[in-house]
Order: sequence, then C-alpha cells, then structure tokens
Amino acid sequence: MDALDLLEQQHLELGALMARIAAEPSPGLRTSMVAQLSRMIDAHVRIEQTYLYPVCAERMGDDKKPLHEAYEKHGLARFAADNLLRTRATDVRFEARLKLLRDVFTDHADEEEGFLFPKAKRGLTDEQLDVIGCDLERAYEVLLRVGISGGVPLLRPPRGWPRRGAQAGRLLRPAPRRRGEALRARGD
Repeated sequence: MDALDLLEQQHLELGALMARIAAEPSPGLRTSMVAQLSRMIDAHVRIEQTYLYPVCAERMGDDKKPLHEAYEKHGLARFAADNLLRTRATDVRFEARLKLLRDVFTDHADEEEGFLFPKAKRGLTDEQLDVIGCDLERAYEVLLRVGISGGVPLLRPPRGWPRRGAQAGRLLRPAPRRRGEALRARGD
C-alpha cells in the first residue's frame, strides 16, 4: 500500500475515533476509547517519524522548516493525548481536552496532507512509496499489538531506505538497557 494513502487513512480513522468519543455517553466506554486513541496516536506519530520523515528530509534540501513543524505538532498531539488519557471521562475538563486534541491533530493532518505529502509524492516513485507503506503498516500493527510505551524509542533504520525482512523486525524492538543506563537508540 502507498505510504501516503496509508497515513491519510490513519488520519481519517483517528478523526472518526475522536468524533465517536465525543458522542459516547458512557464514561466507561469513553475511557477505553481514549486509551485506544492514545495508543493509535502514539503508533502513528512514531512510524511517521521513524520511516517517512527521514526519507522526506533527504529530499527536501534546505527547506526543512515544514518537517520541523511536523515534529513539533507530533509532540503537541502526544502531549494532548496523554493529558486526555489522564483525565477522567466525568471530569469537567474532558470535553475541552478532547477538543484540543482534535484541533491539534486536525491541524497536523491538514499540514501533512497539504504540503508534506505532495512534496513526498513528487520526490519518491510509486514503488518507493509502496515499500515505505509496507514498512509503515507492519510497524503500526506491531506497535498497536505490543503496546510499546512512548518513552521507548523505535530504533531508527540506517540512513536511506528502511530495510525489509529480518532487519525490519529488529528495528521495532526497544533498545536494550543496562541498569542505570538511559534509553538509547542503536544505529544513530
């Protein structure tokens, strides 16, 4: 599947889930839906930053401002999702925090789809986008299934193309730690 089509589909799914949360009257269901939303946002952000953004950065030349803004929007979306996750569904701030997350994520999706994706489409072949799309899809499913927390970095693939096959699975595992050692990413 084309990487950009996959990411646009995820944007739509996340937007629809936020709309369902806003319409859900049951606090218990809202809470479980917010937990799912938080995992999905974290996985979405991490796969974009690990697989798509490095390839885009190589092809953007000197104008990396939109890419830096995209990283910052990811940070805002993760913060807003974590903040919503820590808020009880019955809290008076829940609606405001959900609206903030929707606004931040919608802005993120609009900027990516309006500028970054067309630029990537021009700079990459359909075949390259399909390879990246397969890697994105695989990584997204693993992150949702395994539920690796946001504090554990995905290991960034070596410069250039994300690898496929046995190496791709290795890239999804968290970096090993020794007692007292901070998290670190191998291969950087």
